Amino acid sequence: MTGVDVFAPLRTVPDGMHAFLPWRDLTAVVGLLELGFGHDLDSRDRRWLSEMAASTSGPWGMLSRVFAVTDRGFKGYVWYADGRLVGNASLMHADADLWVIANVTTHPDYRRLGIARRLMGAALDAAHAAGARQVQLQVRNDNAAAQALYLDMGFWRMSTAATLRLTQVPTAPPSAPHAAGITLTALGRSDRHVARRLLGRAGDLDRGGPTALTVQAIERAGWLDVLDDWLEGKSRRAWCARADGDMRGLLALQTVRERGPHRIDVAVEPRWSGRVEPVLIDAALRALAPRHRGLEVEAEVETRRTAAIAAFRDAGFRLVRVLDRLALDLD
Repeated sequence: MTGVDVFAPLRTVPDGMHAFLPWRDLTAVVGLLELGFGHDLDSRDRRWLSEMAASTSGPWGMLSRVFAVTDRGFKGYVWYADGRLVGNASLMHADADLWVIANVTTHPDYRRLGIARRLMGAALDAAHAAGARQVQLQVRNDNAAAQALYLDMGFWRMSTAATLRLTQVPTAPPSAPHAAGITLTALGRSDRHVARRLLGRAGDLDRGGPTALTVQAIERAGWLDVLDDWLEGKSRRAWCARADGDMRGLLALQTVRERGPHRIDVAVEPRWSGRVEPVLIDAALRALAPRHRGLEVEAEVETRRTAAIAAFRDAGFRLVRVLDRLALDLD
């Protein structure tokens, strides 16, 4: 047997549920995700899936993929039927005692057979065994079948957020309307205590889900965090918006070295909502323009923050999807 043959998929896999094995299942899972979420994928998403599938070619590419998923607290379960992979549920360690379930999908020909429920059950058992106190997931707010399954399993709705995307950073972003009395400064170490109070008032500290970029801006500032970002091809910047002698808003920007999207997150003092967001978004786009024009930018904004959504749309962002974040408490 040659070295490459070692990484070839098994010719037959027994019907039923199995733990996800990258060398055996990844290519088929990518195909299933393209089929299951095809209506929700744009060209960038499809490119990412194609690159993921291509990374399985050759022993070294497959080894790197295996180590990448196992090293980051990644688990998963797949379902085989009639010799092919027809169901998937991924489980990822997100933060402290929180795990996230994602990529739950079943082949259209095998739906309504209880496969998704069985895969979800296995993922929840694995999360509990790993010490999780809570499991979260995101689901389109118009996906009635999936919503019904998750709510029946005990999940509760935490929040609803809109994903907004700017196709490319403009070479010369249009200036935001002048906001009298608002100044921007880089977030410094001495600002973190005040920034945390702002995030509490804005609701970012308890909005649920993997930690928001604005929260990461004050919690991931050590040299190990910087090194970790560098290894992942990321960099971060953060600015404070000040007015009347106090911090009124916080902007977090995460850029990537290669393919997008870059990510923007803003948090604003509720009483200043509508006045600060355009200034922060304008600052982020101007910071991106010199080196990162042509790449996509994304923001995830809770739907209750109507002023922030309006500011992003005024800056050229378009609505991609609306997702509900659901949670299940395990303790």
